[in-house]
Amino acid sequence: MPTYSYARCLQNAYKVNWKIDDLLGQRRFDASKRWLPAALSGVRHVTSLDEDEKRKLTHVEMASYAHLFGYVEEFIAPKITELAQDFAVDERVAFDALANFAAEEVKHMNMFRRLRDRVDEALGIETRLLGDESATARYVLSKSTGAVLLLTAAIEWFTQLHYTSAFAEDSGLDDFTKDVFHAHWLEESQHAQMDHLETLRAFAAMDAAERDRAIDELIELVAAVDGLLQKQVGYDVENLSDYLQRTFTPAEALDLREGLLRAKRWTFLESGVTHPRFQELFAGVTTPDQRERVGAALQGLLAPVAV
Repeated sequence: MPTYSYARCLQNAYKVNWKIDDLLGQRRFDASKRWLPAALSGVRHVTSLDEDEKRKLTHVEMASYAHLFGYVEEFIAPKITELAQDFAVDERVAFDALANFAAEEVKHMNMFRRLRDRVDEALGIETRLLGDESATARYVLSKSTGAVLLLTAAIEWFTQLHYTSAFAEDSGLDDFTKDVFHAHWLEESQHAQMDHLETLRAFAAMDAAERDRAIDELIELVAAVDGLLQKQVGYDVENLSDYLQRTFTPAEALDLREGLLRAKRWTFLESGVTHPRFQELFAGVTTPDQRERVGAALQGLLAPVAV
């Protein structure tokens, strides 16, 4: 298993630190290009749109992609702030690293809000997006620390995969999009490593029953995330209809919902839980039986469903 340190994470965080105003400036999206990489988009699965409409689908998807990142950071920031208190005063390097981690997540939330505003401005519509961020954050934070940290670890690791395998590799992508998620990737690299350390620390303090509870609650959280993705898919279809200024036939709407859900499940669930670094961490804190339970739950959850 890889070896990380709070001190190195803090040092690297200071090196790559960026400001929202410097990152966004007065830049705007280029409507002639894709805004979300094809590897993360429903365009790979949708058959009812022409090429121009598929490009525009990625514009709509950028609104929900950015929103979902800000949405999950609503619970990550307070959880990391809570964990940092364990190191206050006596272990300043770890405290400083985690406090900085939480501050960066707050910065990301604000950056993504501003980015969503620019998407709406470019599209000329007010995109429909998931609400009740506070209620969702309270629900997640009501679960055990082990469950929350495992979910967070999957999220942090897929941010790494998304940039290196999708944003950085898509030659048809808008440069503004690439720059935003390059900056996000740089800071999330430290977050993934610190979440790894905190997950090991949390599970080391648990007895067998507490670990079992954490796994049960992780399964609940993953199911809840899937429910949110299904809801956002419906909004994406409505947003695309408004953007294209046309209605969809029942067959087109079904094709869109199925394609978008398939893409979102890969992007926000599968790409995280299958990441090699997450797999190493997960194997280090669970038993074979627990891993089998999670695998079975995921298999059932990700099976095709009527949408």
